[in-house]
Amino acid sequence: MMRLTFVLLVIATMVLLGLYLLYDDKKYLQYFKKLIKYSLYLAMVAAVLFLLRRIFYV
Repeated sequence: MMRLTFVLLVIATMVLLGLYLLYDDKKYLQYFKKLIKYSLYLAMVAAVLFLLRRIFYV
């Protein structure tokens, strides 16, 4: 599941950067920044969940 999320994240970032470079519209750059920010939040939540699973099931 995490691999699929990572692959979709990479595809979305490449598309957004390509659209920003192609059309030179700032909204695509803002979407890119939001995508990076929320993906970092998702990675932190996943890391905490993995850590909690490791602590409580060992």
